[in-house]
Amino acid sequence: MDKNAKIFVAGHRGMVGSAIVRRLQAGGYTQVITRTRSELDLLDQHAVRAFLQAEKPDYIYIAAAKVGGIQANNVYRADFIYQNLMIEANLIHGAWRAGVRRLLNFGSSCMYPKHAPQPMTPERLMSGRLPRSRASRCVMRTTTNMAVSTSA
Repeated sequence: MDKNAKIFVAGHRGMVGSAIVRRLQAGGYTQVITRTRSELDLLDQHAVRAFLQAEKPDYIYIAAAKVGGIQANNVYRADFIYQNLMIEANLIHGAWRAGVRRLLNFGSSCMYPKHAPQPMTPERLMSGRLPRSRASRCVMRTTTNMAVSTSA
């Protein structure tokens, strides 16, 4: 990537997103774009589309997500899958419409069955029973990662 490329990191306040921002800044990238939730609601398709059209980032890292522990994953399963699918769908589609060069959407070990053989490979996705506490997250991550990898 060009050091002057515009790079949007969605979810820059989380563990993964903040590490990406630190690494990019340490690497000399000068146009790292971030927005807080109050500045850009990633659940709002029109706001995301307008933001991406205005900023015209070259690259996007999607590290934003609705997260919780095992208890929250069980209690708010529908809310978690809805919010995470909307965040990712809005960013993926908005990136395509805005002409973003590359988009990186992170996977997770939750995309694999609990006892997947090690090392985990893409062929093991959805290859066994998923733990109830993370089944919705697995389906969401797998769906959006498949969408990104097939649209390149």
